[in-house]
Order: sequence, then C-alpha cells, then structure tokens
Amino acid sequence: MASKSRGRIFNIQRYCIHDGPGIRTTVFLQGCPLHCLWCHNPESQDFAPRVSFQSELCINCGRCAVLSPGKNCRRAPEKDCSGCGICVKECPAAALTLLGREVTPDDVMKTVLRDRFYYDQTGGGLTISGGEPCSQREFTAELLDMAAKEGIHTAIETSGMSVPETVADLAHRCGLWLFDIKAAPDRYRELTGADYRIVRANLQYLSDHGCRIGLRVPLVSGANCEPALLEELKSLACLPGVEKIDLLPYHDMGRGKAVRCGKAEPDWKKFSAPSDELLTAWRTILENCLADASSRSGSIKVGNAHNAASGAAIGNVPGKSFPSAPDVRSSDVTLNMCSMKRIFT
Repeated sequence: MASKSRGRIFNIQRYCIHDGPGIRTTVFLQGCPLHCLWCHNPESQDFAPRVSFQSELCINCGRCAVLSPGKNCRRAPEKDCSGCGICVKECPAAALTLLGREVTPDDVMKTVLRDRFYYDQTGGGLTISGGEPCSQREFTAELLDMAAKEGIHTAIETSGMSVPETVADLAHRCGLWLFDIKAAPDRYRELTGADYRIVRANLQYLSDHGCRIGLRVPLVSGANCEPALLEELKSLACLPGVEKIDLLPYHDMGRGKAVRCGKAEPDWKKFSAPSDELLTAWRTILENCLADASSRSGSIKVGNAHNAASGAAIGNVPGKSFPSAPDVRSSDVTLNMCSMKRIFT
C-alpha cells in the first residue's frame, strides 16, 4: 500500500553505531522546536525549505539574483530566503544548497531496507532523529509502522518537546526512546527556548507506560554543566524504563554553519568541552544511581547497545530475536566522544 503521508527530511545516514543498538540507518527529520545556544546543526531547525550559501565557493556571477523574479534571494543579505530552490539548480559553482527535501515513508524505507542484513546480524535497525521526529507525527508514525511490519527494530531520538497526544500515539510504535535532556530545569528555556515542564511530563508518560528509554545529555561548559543538571539526572535515572545515560561532551565542529543558512553564529568562545575530571565524576555518580534503581526494582537493565540479554525480543518486533548483548552491569553510563549529533557539511 502506498504511503499516505509526506515528511521533510534533512538527511539519511547509513551504518550509524551511536544511535541505538547495533548498526542502524538514521533518518534526520527537518525542523526543531528548540533553539539550543550551542546547536551544531542550525540548518536543521527550520521547518520550511531554506538555502545554504557557502561564500567561499561563490564566483560572484550574479546568476542567483536574477533567476527568481519576485522571490527573495538567499545571497542578498538584506532579504530572507523564500526557499524556492531555483538558484540552487542554476548555481555553476555549487555554492548554494537546498536544505531538506520532501519524501514519503516508502521513499525512506527503500534506503532502510538495503541494510537489513546488518540489522539482523547486530540487532540494529531504524532510528528517526532530527530536528524533532514528534513534530512530524503522521510521517513518523507511518515510518515506524512500516519498519515494524518488516521486522526492523525502531528508535526515536527526541527533545521531548511535543504535545502529549503525539507522544502517546508514538509511544508503543517505537522500540526505544533516546530522550535528550539539555539543561537543568530552571535554565531550560534560557538555553534551549523550550518549556522543561512539557519535556519532563512527556518523559514521565513514557516511563509510566513501560517504554524503554535512554537519556542523552550534551555537556557544554559555559552553558549547562552545573550541579542542578546533575541533580536532575540523578532523579531521572531512577525512573522505571531508563536503561542508559549517554554523556555527550561538547565540540565545536558546527562553526560556520549558522552563517551559511542565514542565521546568527553562536558565540563559540563561551563554550568548551567539560574536563575529564567532571566527566568521570558525573559518570560515577550516575552509574551508582542506575545501579541503585535497578536493585530496588529487582530487575537487571541491560544498557549496552540497548540490546536485551540472551537474545530476548527487542522493542516493537514481536517474537524476533537478536544476537545476545555482552554481559554488562545495569549501571550503564557512557561517554560518547564522537558527537552530540551528526555533523553534516
């Protein structure tokens, strides 16, 4: 049956190993309700089409300025881009790129299914990231359902900033929730533009309804590395369903990207990676919290790669077994030194 919905995506990346269990294909949806001060993919924030301009490639031919009568030109600094994309097709120097494209779930699944062999061998699958997957509810739901019918494990990476009806609709369509915690509650709006009460309520819903959850925490010195965030994480580690916490140290690989898409560049000098001492201390504390929560619940939480031990069925694929996960402790707090999110150029 043909897809009923359409969505806007930013990229599809195959062979991902940091976005859930095993080897995965990650689909990045366009548009995000947050505006984190340290955002490394600012070109993915807008829900509407937008053109990125790389000035170092421009040959100043002027062709883009005359191609679209009545349309705003991305290259003209006094105007806003209309996202028509005509200039992109005609730019002889490839200095312009149209960010995001409209696709159907069928379109996406054609790419996802190419790596079924690797999913079966490693317990991998499909991860829907962003942007914010919950902001495109119908598209995300249909994509999850199609993957489930193919016996492919699914995960959603989310900021949690969504209406509760969407979270309720997607909760058990998805095998694993990778839930971002960006800042301490009292600074959430200042640092991200989001209301933490909404984020926290959605996380609580997933916990209350038996969903599997991994927390992902970007750590940025000069922004969110503060005791209040650690205290909140200690509390969240005790929620039923929380199996793992990923601490994601800051890096500055996103420099220059905001300017390319017509946005203000962050003040990168304010931010830096947290010290090794801080990372080690936080990891130890949170490991202990996860271990305590596990002992109180009387169950073992296997956090490594989020796989269930001994080949138990994972997530939304009834009766399907995956390769056994290594024998690991329930207190699974990792330091992901690769990135806070995928960095695209």
